[in-house]
Amino acid sequence: MTIQISLTQFLTFKAFVSTNAKYNYILKQKNNDGYHPSHDYWKNFREAIHRLPYNNGDLTVLYDAVDMVKPEKKANYTKSVNNFINFVSDNDVTFFEVGKAKWNFENELVINASPDIGMIIDGKKYFVKVFPNVQQKKSRLDSRSVKSILTLLQETNANFNTSSGTFAVLRVNSPRFFKAEAIKERDSKLLKIDAANFVNCWEAV
Repeated sequence: MTIQISLTQFLTFKAFVSTNAKYNYILKQKNNDGYHPSHDYWKNFREAIHRLPYNNGDLTVLYDAVDMVKPEKKANYTKSVNNFINFVSDNDVTFFEVGKAKWNFENELVINASPDIGMIIDGKKYFVKVFPNVQQKKSRLDSRSVKSILTLLQETNANFNTSSGTFAVLRVNSPRFFKAEAIKERDSKLLKIDAANFVNCWEAV
């Protein structure tokens, strides 16, 4: 049976260094009954971003997301919303709708990796995966992890024309916009090794 996970789950697994930590994480995922909104910290943030192509880029929906979350989330949400809005304002961004995308590893592992939003910056189209502010250091994005993400995004099976633009990652905490470059064979192989490692751990637990 094919394992289906989110990109966040895959990145979290990769971030663990010890085999014991990877084992415990897989065990927790396998015992989980599935997706539940209460476990999705950034659900309101992402949903607000998804609405931007349909409301003429009205950024007030992001402030609405801050108002909707519990008090203990407001500080992190406010920081992420402000950083996102500053990026949009500084780069004169316009938005467009994007479709769905999945990455398949030998029909053993499927990772849902749809872009969060389309952005046009300086006349160029980007299919953007947005990573908001996070609390845990192991989940923060550095150049190495972003390279892996961009490789995965470029190798996805998408239901939209990926040749019309460029995949990109927007890191909202310590804001930075990463653009995909030509896939290197080494990066593709490393990604597949990580995927095989996930499958092996999943089947062993």
